[in-house]
Amino acid sequence: MLALALLLACGSPEPATPATPAASTGDDVASVLAKADAHDGTVDKVVSECGGCGLGMQGDPAHAARHAGYELHFCAEGCLQRFEADPEAGVQSLASAVD
Repeated sequence: MLALALLLACGSPEPATPATPAASTGDDVASVLAKADAHDGTVDKVVSECGGCGLGMQGDPAHAARHAGYELHFCAEGCLQRFEADPEAGVQSLASAVD
């Protein structure tokens, strides 16, 4: 039941609101993406866990975006669309997940 609730929540098209100011420099973005990349134990410039879910769900290559030299996998189309609408907020969400 909990897994179903998480899947439904991740797929909703409502935009996420960052709790803190977004990363603004290229160095900040690169640092956040490097940490998110390493989160799964493999450093390969692929963030395989869904950033829209705070790295809590496995992403799907079918829902992928490229940003700052990294490929990011999202669990659902809704998470991918939120990231594409505001990549800076998406990177900030990742920053909160890896800190």
